[in-house]
Amino acid sequence: MARTDHYAFCWGCSLGTGGLEFDWRLEGGSLTADYTVDERFQGAPGAVHGGIVAGLLDEACSQIVVPVLSPAVTSRLDIRYLAPVPVGDRLRIAAQLVEADDKRAVAEATIQEESGLLLAHARGEHVLVRREHFLQTPGGRARGLDWL
Repeated sequence: MARTDHYAFCWGCSLGTGGLEFDWRLEGGSLTADYTVDERFQGAPGAVHGGIVAGLLDEACSQIVVPVLSPAVTSRLDIRYLAPVPVGDRLRIAAQLVEADDKRAVAEATIQEESGLLLAHARGEHVLVRREHFLQTPGGRARGLDWL
């Protein structure tokens, strides 16, 4: 398993807090995870809510970027919803790094059914941020920078 959690309370990457809790694997140049979305996250009957789909794709893009650009935040996320993402079915989420330099990185992520049918695709742009960026909220100031 690839551990890419950076903050114990991050909804996207932390473990044991009720967030996404991915079990990532690094396979070649791709970060992959098998994942099942619980029915409490559905929008239309039987389909994962679009905001949850966006969250899954954003986290996948963000995690593949971590080894080359950190700390970074998503500056843009373009999503193509291609087919309903079913709740309760095993899905394959994958991400690849497309380009990176010392201040910016681009990644792409997909969600597929076990059969290989492509359900959603995203392209995420990430930018390096100064550590002080995280001190701009009261919660950030209270937490400090030790978690980075």
